[in-house]
Amino acid sequence: MQNENRSRLQASSWFAVVRAYQECNRRYSQVLAAFDLTVPQFDVMMAILALDRGATPKAIAERLVVTRGNITGVLHRLQARALIATERHDQDRRSFVCRLTEEGRALLAVARHAASLFIERQLAPFDAAELRATERTMIQMRAHLQTIDPEEIVANVLTEPPGGKREK
Repeated sequence: MQNENRSRLQASSWFAVVRAYQECNRRYSQVLAAFDLTVPQFDVMMAILALDRGATPKAIAERLVVTRGNITGVLHRLQARALIATERHDQDRRSFVCRLTEEGRALLAVARHAASLFIERQLAPFDAAELRATERTMIQMRAHLQTIDPEEIVANVLTEPPGGKREK
């Protein structure tokens, strides 16, 4: 019975985290959509701002923990809207550096302000101790998730399915 209760608690906790993330992402997307930006576009623009003269596609991808292919389309769309421009890299002529245009800087400034207000309002009901506890829990969860091998789980289920017998 204790195992069953723990399984239910794990499932309800997991769904609570997923639902909170989905709602947060949905609302955050709505805020950025008011500025005709997607979350990935906003993140890429923030990375370009932070990386300054080092904002190569590779550096942007590394900063956002995605592949370079994941940001290529985003960079093209931002460039088509004249929010970013590219120029040849000073040291590596095979590469290029992204920079925000004046229009991009202006748009990012207001979108950053709106994003900041969103985060402030989202977390307003929580005191400092709750925020620290949430941060610790999420850091612990992420670190633990990185130790889980999904392929190993699937292999275990395929070799030993529920009920203990594998059907042929």
